[in-house]
Amino acid sequence: MTKRKDNLAESLQRWGARGVPFSDATDLFMTREIEEALERLDEIAALRSTMVLYGDNGVGKSMVVRYWLSTLESRRFCPVVITHASLSGTGIIATLLQKLGSPAAFMRSRNLATLEDAVVHMDRQIPVVVLDEAQLYTSDALEEVRLLLGLSLPAQPLFSLILIGDNYLLDSLRLQNRKALYSRIACTAQLTGLKQGEVPAYVAHQFTAVGIDRPCIEPAALQLLVAVAEGVPRTVNLVARAAWLLAASAKCEMIGPDHVRAAIRRVPGASDKLDDA
Repeated sequence: MTKRKDNLAESLQRWGARGVPFSDATDLFMTREIEEALERLDEIAALRSTMVLYGDNGVGKSMVVRYWLSTLESRRFCPVVITHASLSGTGIIATLLQKLGSPAAFMRSRNLATLEDAVVHMDRQIPVVVLDEAQLYTSDALEEVRLLLGLSLPAQPLFSLILIGDNYLLDSLRLQNRKALYSRIACTAQLTGLKQGEVPAYVAHQFTAVGIDRPCIEPAALQLLVAVAEGVPRTVNLVARAAWLLAASAKCEMIGPDHVRAAIRRVPGASDKLDDA
């Protein structure tokens, strides 16, 4: 383990990088699609309304929301992110209470009263509840969330609600047993990933984010990366990071096509596209 850490540290030093490129910690790469989604998220939070952010796996939905939550003014908003899509309605209430700093009881009625009291005494802070992988929640759990929105506060919803899910989320919300929640959705935003022409700029952004400002990838290698990634940022990250590790361990100063091809074979989601590329 120590030897591997030393090799990585040596690679970072040789490339003049302050961190591993193409990691989840990199600053968000802005596109017009993402900027529009951020604008809608701002509006929804301020209005205590409900929004759906959807798109294919790997296009960056959760990353966009994490970035957006980090920009919220803490005096006005209180983010509550729930990632356990297996929670029941009762489990959601208990999790909300815990994340708001209140203990959960065994009785639903007591938890509802505690939740209402906690929100009322939040000194004008607006809770922003985010349900990730929302397409996996049961209808009963989503109905509980819908009921919570208007809990004893007829003038305004209890909190702002952001649902994150795949492209089937909206269709699932149109089902009869979920229409009450569907009718509360004020707006939607879809992320479709990077346009083909945006991938080179995205790659350059990822290198710059870790302090590497020189050309780092050969044109043929970049072309191959663009072809197999099909605009999905997660695929770009996985393949490009593996290619960088291969190039750095070989003491190369540039990522070449052979590095990208070898990296593709390591990434299951990209390896089946190698022949087509």
